[in-house]
Amino acid sequence: MIACHDLAFHSGHRYRCKVRRIMLRAAAVALLSAMCWAQDARPGGTNHVIVIERLQFNPPQTTVKPGDTVEWKNDDIFSHTVTAENGSFDSGLIDPGHSWQMRFTDTRAVAYHCRPHPNMKGTLIVQGVENAAQGNGAMLKWSPPRTPQEFHPILVNFTAALLPLAFLSDVLGRIFRRHSFHHAAWWMALYAAVITPLTAAAGWWWKLNGGSDLPAKLITVHQWLGTASVGLFVILAIWRWRIQKRDGAPSISYLTFAAIVVLALVYQGSLGGRMAFGN
Repeated sequence: MIACHDLAFHSGHRYRCKVRRIMLRAAAVALLSAMCWAQDARPGGTNHVIVIERLQFNPPQTTVKPGDTVEWKNDDIFSHTVTAENGSFDSGLIDPGHSWQMRFTDTRAVAYHCRPHPNMKGTLIVQGVENAAQGNGAMLKWSPPRTPQEFHPILVNFTAALLPLAFLSDVLGRIFRRHSFHHAAWWMALYAAVITPLTAAAGWWWKLNGGSDLPAKLITVHQWLGTASVGLFVILAIWRWRIQKRDGAPSISYLTFAAIVVLALVYQGSLGGRMAFGN
């Protein structure tokens, strides 16, 4: 009787153990399937890193696939933005040592730039675009200036060229005793006095639109030098007009004052270059 009882007990124990093993195996299979499903459901794609350094996007052109993530790491000393030319995305200011990323899901070619430093440009080509070269060509397509970032550099080129050339013409006129040099200097000084207020106005327009994106200390000195240059250029033009009216050669005092204004203009330009191109 006892043997039959023990036999039934051991048979039941084996049965329960077998059931437990089956349940454990089923649980393991279910867990493995869930892990595989979760891995497949996870968004795919590769992470691409674009480094911002020395006021450049490196690499300037990146080819990615739909589902890839692009990360911009700012290893520069200035804050920068990643702003699409077509307005589809804008990172906002990325401070030094920080990064910003975006995942691309469609196929397109996107040109982008930095708002505080418009000369910084890059291109993203998401594979699948039929003619990726057209995306690159869009960066070189001519369009009339519309923003202060575009107007200001154009006007600066005139201001930066006219006064130094006027000063040089007056110096050459005194050296070679040729009035034709003095006449050219007068007209260039006049043009500079007319254009410089427009240059300063475009600079203030830029400051009001994107002042928070620009280096605070540099832009403060740059803007006040630019504003002061308006008055200095007007003074030079009036002074130069009186000399021209007498049909005489500029005095040493005038040339000295003009040289100081030219040096101030050079210093102001160097500050603008540091904001645009770095140290």
